[in-house]
Amino acid sequence: MSGTGGIARGRYGFAEWALTAAEGMAVRYAGKCLSCGERSPDVLESDDAQLWCLKHAGAVRHSGFEVSAFQYFDAEMVAPDAGSRAL
Repeated sequence: MSGTGGIARGRYGFAEWALTAAEGMAVRYAGKCLSCGERSPDVLESDDAQLWCLKHAGAVRHSGFEVSAFQYFDAEMVAPDAGSRAL
């Protein structure tokens, strides 16, 4: 197809990516109330996130909670495909 409104054509390649834990960032924990959605600050110890849940339960009488662990990562291209480019 030619002219405006035509289909763009291209050639695409793929690159390999890797995740590495962000330097200086340990696993973090956070508590969340399943009744009202309030969240604790993120902390280094799971016990501290659980303690927040217990304090919240005592203060507002909510009974459902979730404690999540998470970690920050950096993505880095490790093997770029030299043949990838759009035409």
